[in-house]
Parts: sequence; C-alpha cells; structure tokens
Amino acid sequence: MFINGYTDFSITKSGILSIAYIGITFRLDRDVSELFPYINKEISSSRFHDNPEFIQFLLHEKMCSIYPTEILAAPFMDPDQAREFPTRIIDSLNDLHERKETLGTDHRKYKPLSVIDIFKLLPGTNCKKCGFKTCMAFAATLSRNMTTPSKCPYFSTPISNNAVYPIYDREGNLTSTVTIEAESPDAPQRDTVETDLTPREVEVLELVATGDTNTEISKKLFISPHTVKSHIIHIFNKLGVNDRTQAAVTAIRKKII
Repeated sequence: MFINGYTDFSITKSGILSIAYIGITFRLDRDVSELFPYINKEISSSRFHDNPEFIQFLLHEKMCSIYPTEILAAPFMDPDQAREFPTRIIDSLNDLHERKETLGTDHRKYKPLSVIDIFKLLPGTNCKKCGFKTCMAFAATLSRNMTTPSKCPYFSTPISNNAVYPIYDREGNLTSTVTIEAESPDAPQRDTVETDLTPREVEVLELVATGDTNTEISKKLFISPHTVKSHIIHIFNKLGVNDRTQAAVTAIRKKII
C-alpha cells in the first residue's frame, strides 16, 4: 500500500449568516509529491502550483489542496462527512499510484499569463466586440484560458505557429512578444463563465483560494487590509457566496481562476 494512513486530523469551522461550513486538514504517513504530475494529467480541474509545490483540484465536490505530506479539503456540511473524507481521498491516491504505469504525466505548473502583457496586445478601445465590457476584462479572462484570442477581432496576428504575438510601440516598432498556448481543435473546451469581477478582484480571489489571510493578500498586492476586505465583500456579492471557502470552490468549479 502506497499510503497506509494519516495523523493530526483537525476540523475548522467557518461561515457567516448562520451557515457553518467545515474544512479539514490531516497529515499523510508519507510524501506523495511523486503523484502530482499524474494528478495533473488525470484530473482536468487540477492546478499544479509552485513555491511551495502543491496541487489543487476538485474531488467529490470538495476542493482539495495536497502538499507533499499534508492535505486540506473543504467544504463539508457536517463532521461525519468530514471525518470520512480522508479515507476516500487516500483510497483515490492509492488507486492512482497502482495505475500510474499506465497513465501519462503532466509536469506543467500553473502560471497564469500576465494580464498586462495581454492587454498590450489589445486596441484599448473597450469596443465590447469580444463580449466583455473592457479590454482589461478580456485580458484578465484570457490570462486564465477562459476565452481565446480569436474573440477579439483586433488581436495581433501571431508571428509563429506557436502563437507568439507581437507587441508594437506607437511608431509601429516591434518591442516584445507574448506567447499564448495555441488552440487545438481536438482539445476539450472549457466552460466559460463571464462574471462582473474586476481584474483586481480576480487577483484577490486567487489568493483567497490558496488560503491567504487578508493581511497576507494586502502585502502581496500592496494594498491596505481595508481595501482587501472591501474587495472580498464585492467578490462574495458577485459570486453569490457567504464565505471564503464557498468563493474558492465556486471559482475553481466555474474556471474563474
């Protein structure tokens, strides 16, 4: 058996408006990081993060964050459901380990494209022909692979088959390039979800999903904790959720992040 058990199981409760949601953490009896590339290949919802290295995905409608020897998962509606989950996810990981010789691997880390670099490729006219309210909103959505360059009729023509797009200055001189993963006609299409989230709110939501506190978010984005709190309130209202766990799960399920 690859994983024999777990220790240090704990339950945390969160929620507002009298609705309590449960999250769990527990420690595995071995390092499972060797499975990350297989999970990344096998589970379409996975996000393989770096520094620190962990993988995040949905399993049985729960958002799971797996570190080398620790697992976090949420949300659960009752303690009994939460206590059963470690066995379920360990069984899934053991099954994956048994099948890994027949599976492929995907070592690519989740690295969103720079919103600013993509914005430089756009006309900046907010013409709405792409279906988004602003060019910045389109750039933020494209950076997360939730839309495609072809949606913008003014997007620059790529200068290679690898979808390398040119960035020109006001005089028409090539200043730099941006590489965007080429679209494959055989690739499964993502469900695209248009939201009213601003690019900054999406940035805040990404950090919420990785478990950062308001103070940590304020330091990373160089904004005040009060501004972070305001962004989070707006995010909750726009997504129709009541707490950070719901926001994170909704964001991953709807491919917002």
